[in-house]
Amino acid sequence: MRKTMMPGRLSGRLHKIAMMVGAVIFAIVCALPFGIGGGFIGGSGSAFAQTGSASPNGAVVLSGRLETAIDLTPFIRSYVDKSRHRSLREILALPDQSFAPSEHIPSFGYTQDIIWYRMALSIDAPVSNQALFEFAPTYLDFIDVFLFTKGDDQPVWTVNLGDNIPASARPYKGGTHIAALPPLISGQYEMYIRVQSNSTNMMQLKLWPSNALITSLTYRNLTTNVFFGLVVTLGIAYFTFGLIARDYVVSLYGCWIVTVGAVVAIVNGLVLSEISPEIPWLNDFLLSETNILSHAAIAFLWLYITDIRKRHPLIFKLSCCYALFVLAFTLTGGGRYYTWFGTYVVPSHALFMAMMCLFLVKRLIEDIRSWLNWAYLVVLAIPTAAGITLQLVHSGWIDATPLRIGLHQYTLVLHLVGMGILMAVRLFHMNSERLSISRQASETTTLVEEQRKLISMLSHEFRTPLAVIQRSAEMLMLRLKGGTRDVMDRLERIQLQARKLARLVDIFLSKDGIDNQELSLARELVAINRFMEDFVANTTREGAEIFVTCHDTDGFEAFIDETLIGLAITNLIETSRRFAHGRPLHIQVVRHSSAMVEIAIPCSGPELNDDEIRLIGDALFRQNMEAKSMRSALGLHISQRIVDAHGGSIKLRDQGRLGIELCLLLPCEEAGAGEP
Repeated sequence: MRKTMMPGRLSGRLHKIAMMVGAVIFAIVCALPFGIGGGFIGGSGSAFAQTGSASPNGAVVLSGRLETAIDLTPFIRSYVDKSRHRSLREILALPDQSFAPSEHIPSFGYTQDIIWYRMALSIDAPVSNQALFEFAPTYLDFIDVFLFTKGDDQPVWTVNLGDNIPASARPYKGGTHIAALPPLISGQYEMYIRVQSNSTNMMQLKLWPSNALITSLTYRNLTTNVFFGLVVTLGIAYFTFGLIARDYVVSLYGCWIVTVGAVVAIVNGLVLSEISPEIPWLNDFLLSETNILSHAAIAFLWLYITDIRKRHPLIFKLSCCYALFVLAFTLTGGGRYYTWFGTYVVPSHALFMAMMCLFLVKRLIEDIRSWLNWAYLVVLAIPTAAGITLQLVHSGWIDATPLRIGLHQYTLVLHLVGMGILMAVRLFHMNSERLSISRQASETTTLVEEQRKLISMLSHEFRTPLAVIQRSAEMLMLRLKGGTRDVMDRLERIQLQARKLARLVDIFLSKDGIDNQELSLARELVAINRFMEDFVANTTREGAEIFVTCHDTDGFEAFIDETLIGLAITNLIETSRRFAHGRPLHIQVVRHSSAMVEIAIPCSGPELNDDEIRLIGDALFRQNMEAKSMRSALGLHISQRIVDAHGGSIKLRDQGRLGIELCLLLPCEEAGAGEP
């Protein structure tokens, strides 16, 4: 995307303000994972005032009709069973101090350990209306609930929940885990909850009046479905636009939008409510696969956004390997190894995104007046900070609070809106560039047509003086039949060169020669040694002598167009003369193989450096030459075309300190070899 600079220079004061704003935003980004949300669900005081009352022994007190939802999360205590084999009887025998309280949502990161929760419940008067427990998050595999009368060892109520429980076996179908509070008489009760999951293990528990829960679920389901529908539509739109524009990064961004939207929707119970899966592992499989794909996609996107490939190639390669490593976890299919992904990859991904944000800030510091860098900081860094917060919560590195868990969904909306605006700007610029390129192409086409008309006209104009020169030479030769040999030789050379020039005009300056990439060859079978001797005799001149030495090429013949091959060799010689500064050139003609002859032209001199050699190589071996190469060595490109048309090749041989050799290889055969 092009960078658009603000007009004029920033004053010193405005520059300082911009730096301060950038520093504050970056400080907020860095502080988000650790500073915000610390007291959202806090200790018992703030929670109890909103959710209900507690007895002196910390039990939840229920009396009569339940009017509003009660957040039971602050009342539960937790115990980690690292052996994973403790029975319910063994858990009941544990002392009270084995269960640890939590000031926030009890969270243990990605673990395969069994987590037991305990909560005291006091019934002052039987609950007169229907009350429902809601267990979250939805991706917990198994949630086994046991309710005991205090002092008894036999449960008065049990229920099995979790996303690994088939829909038909769940008490209530829907996008969350719900169980009805059984009718209880007044007394003291204890609830034990056994939780097992391959995802991050945390527990949120609420007690709802049935009508309030129905209203809440209706609103949540509507919001989830609308959000998922909009995100999928947006992702498909970006994906399609990227394919049309051949911008695969935009297509990848569309795929990422779909995956991250799917993750949010599945976490909010989309699969459990809409599909109602009877397959136990389906919700786990869909959640883990989309989550892994979103992690891999965002890694590749960050590499593009920060432009690390050009700035830090080694970091780019290592980051690509990391993204491929993340992508390999899709093979786990949501099984037990998904815990490894959450334990090791999720926190490392948070570190990766933090590094990418630092690169983003570095780009802003380098070009602080670029509005695009500021837009990236707002649209990318703030949502990324919320994403880092969520990943650290899921990994168990920081405490879980409702704000830290839910903030990412709101910043995601900010990101989608902001990126939509940036994409619209990008689309506008791309459309403007397309129109500009279209105009330039039209102008170039018109210019090329005019050039072709001019060349065709010039070729016609060249033929007339060439014919005059040729006829004048013939007339002079007829008039001067008795003249000196030197004069006759010069007239013959003039006539020969005029014929060659007329031939070159026909090939390169006629309309057919311009339009047709294939050269029209007038081949003859010629002896290599004689051809080279005649070429040197007609080309050498005072101050630009040429000598030729033939090695083991007696009797070899080549089927060539003498005029064009002579032009190809001339172009190579002229390239060598640019560095020879008047020194004689010694051409070596050697037998390369039984079917090839090599004509080697040395090229050396103090001005022949690596840049000049690169330009020569570009002209010889590249189809699309740079402008400088085109200006410096267009003749070499023509030579390559001529030699290719004859089935030969041109090589550039490095001679070390002696310079280089321009080697022209032509197909040949011994005289009489093809005769029966």
